[in-house]
Amino acid sequence: MEPSGNQIIKLPALLVDQIAAGEVVERPSSVVKELVENSLDAGSSLIDVELQDGGKRLIQVTDDGQGIEPTQLPLALESHATSKLKVAEDLHRILTLGFRGEALASIASVATVEIASRTIKEDVAHRVHGSDGKIESQSPVAMRPGTRVSVKDLFSAVPARRRFLKASSAEVARCSAALKGAALAHPTVGFSLTHDGRTVLKYPADQSLLERISEVLGSDVGTRMISVSSDDGVSGWVARPDLQRRNGDGIWTFLNGRPLRDRVLQHAVREGFRGFQIPGQYPIAVVGVELDPAEVDVNVHPSKLEVRFRDREGVHRRIRRAIRSALETAGSVPNLPLEDSALPDLIPAAGQIAVASAGVSADRVVERVASYGDPLATGDPLSAGDSSTSGSREALVERPNLVSDSVRVFQVRDSFLVLEESDGLRVIDQHALHEKILYEKILAAREQGTLCQGLLVPEPVPLDPDQWSLFVEYKQALTELGLEADEFGDGVALVRAVPQGFESSDPADLLREVLVKFESVRSFGAAPPDLRERLLQTMACKAAVKAGQPLSPEAQEDLVKGREQAFQPWNCPHGRPSELFISWQELERRFDRK
Repeated sequence: MEPSGNQIIKLPALLVDQIAAGEVVERPSSVVKELVENSLDAGSSLIDVELQDGGKRLIQVTDDGQGIEPTQLPLALESHATSKLKVAEDLHRILTLGFRGEALASIASVATVEIASRTIKEDVAHRVHGSDGKIESQSPVAMRPGTRVSVKDLFSAVPARRRFLKASSAEVARCSAALKGAALAHPTVGFSLTHDGRTVLKYPADQSLLERISEVLGSDVGTRMISVSSDDGVSGWVARPDLQRRNGDGIWTFLNGRPLRDRVLQHAVREGFRGFQIPGQYPIAVVGVELDPAEVDVNVHPSKLEVRFRDREGVHRRIRRAIRSALETAGSVPNLPLEDSALPDLIPAAGQIAVASAGVSADRVVERVASYGDPLATGDPLSAGDSSTSGSREALVERPNLVSDSVRVFQVRDSFLVLEESDGLRVIDQHALHEKILYEKILAAREQGTLCQGLLVPEPVPLDPDQWSLFVEYKQALTELGLEADEFGDGVALVRAVPQGFESSDPADLLREVLVKFESVRSFGAAPPDLRERLLQTMACKAAVKAGQPLSPEAQEDLVKGREQAFQPWNCPHGRPSELFISWQELERRFDRK
């Protein structure tokens, strides 16, 4: 009887390996990652990667590690053969980058692989060749101690997979990213990458992490990094908040020396920057965390790009707190960068950097102060607006306000305060600074248990049906924010107290504004601490002085004095910078006085 077409059969070993290879080997960068991890596990101090045709024709990784004994070489290409695990319990304490024993066998099922290796005890290297599931030993070869793995004609056995590969330049870029991750995780190891005979990357051995960051991310980034360290295993470097990216490519995270693009680690880094950086922007960070191997499961996926934490929230909290502590200690006032170009190019170069949301750029402030000499001393009338649009000229200030013996302040465009200090000019966004002062005042009041200020006469506030529903549901949360109110008939809330610092705010507007924030909470949910912080930020924003609001000399002085007393006045609660600084030396250099 002929067997039916739907009978269960046992697949050939080669086909099984090719199917499994799809989880381990996606493209040349996957091969580079697996081979480099093996080299690192072998204790290598130098790792050289060579590519041809984007890795499609050749991927060769050479190291100076401990090597493989001749009798062990054929086993290296066997499926599930490894020196890194002995018993099942070892899976719970994985200390190496590789451990599954799948990578080389998977690669050999979709390409031709040759391994040449020499231990320190051997006089020559020995080779083994694997292709289409067959393993053959070959003659000895001259080579220094270490291992060389050559992968030729990737996906030649599965042409359908080969057609999905990108152009050579794109594949080299992916291989380069994989090597950069390994280089940042192991700065004491030297790495090189060549493609078709051209050197793409070259990092020397025995570097510090900061030196390696400068090599990988650029010296301009390396000079603006802040050290991160904690007693619970978090270490690394983060860039100052004003150095930011439009995506998360600048965030490099590591677990026990293993590069990971893990969502928990990435989110923890971004949360550490919350309040220091403009929302929607991404930081630059190289941060690692050391954990007991028993606290993390790296055996989630054959590619080893995903892990599971036993205490995910605890890991998240460690990283977030370490980064926030580093940023608070270092401060985050951005210096005004001026390009090293010819003097006539000064204004366009600096003008690309926005000072604040009111639309005035840094070059206009610098131009109006620096190019007229000392306006505080001479009283020269300076343009307070764009002459091409306003057609008029106004006096910039009537008089300078002396805040201290070494600091004078005046207001420009009714939006910015310019401080003439002993070592340079400081330009402050009045709204952002006042917002941060109020926010810190609210936090301090909450810690002292004096979050709210009772109204002399409680104020009834009519609410529409949606607002009333939110008020009834979140009345207790409002009280925790210092906004105390009771139900006063159907659809009317009676406000009895407002948060400290908001005594001058209209209670009705404040209540309605806060209730708007609860709409998204009811729809999507949010953690209570995160929700309270966002609401406090909103409340501070609503109560702060606005851009375009003239301030009396006394109010200007009070705001500057408030800045001196604030814990961290350099950013508004939402993360926007509240001030910029340019030193006198830089200003004189730009005007060719030095």
